[in-house]
Amino acid sequence: MKKVIALAMCMMMLFSLAAYAETETAEKESMGVLNVNGAFDLKYALPEDYELAVILSDESCLIAAAGSYDEAKPALLISIAYNDLYSDVERLNDLDADSYVAIMDSFMEEDKVEISVMTTAYGTEVIVVKEADESTDYVVFYTIYKGYEIEMVMTHVMPLEEGEEAPEELIPVTDEEIRMAIQFLSDMDFEPVAAETTAE
Repeated sequence: MKKVIALAMCMMMLFSLAAYAETETAEKESMGVLNVNGAFDLKYALPEDYELAVILSDESCLIAAAGSYDEAKPALLISIAYNDLYSDVERLNDLDADSYVAIMDSFMEEDKVEISVMTTAYGTEVIVVKEADESTDYVVFYTIYKGYEIEMVMTHVMPLEEGEEAPEELIPVTDEEIRMAIQFLSDMDFEPVAAETTAE
């Protein structure tokens, strides 16, 4: 599964942070500035009771993780990276058929998965990849926007502390949680940044 190898490491970093504090503001915050194929301030609005930590940020790539102090809620790992192959692709919707199929095939190389396509509130297509073994332990959301690949993993699987045993039953990702993830992607804005603000 694409980028899932990085999931455990990033989740470890996320959950080693201080306990989450409830956010009262509904205003969108900045995740960071991406500066390839145009400069964009990436704005986000989190689901209720969630907090976000940026793990890596540079001009072409951003990795962040979001979680809730409510342990019953799933965690999110967000990866946004520019890909030259998609420099002229405004949205996933605009990708040619062969490339679209190749992306779907790449998700089926290692795991048994179910793939569907959903859309954000603004009509941008999102490939939704659900683990197809016994229960859905994780779901991957993938889309393209302005040449950037946006990939998000949603899971209840948490890294284990030393000596801790894995739970007998893993909590599956629900349809309601999947809708929450699509809403999170819908609320994500690529706000253009004036050239003078990004120049050093």
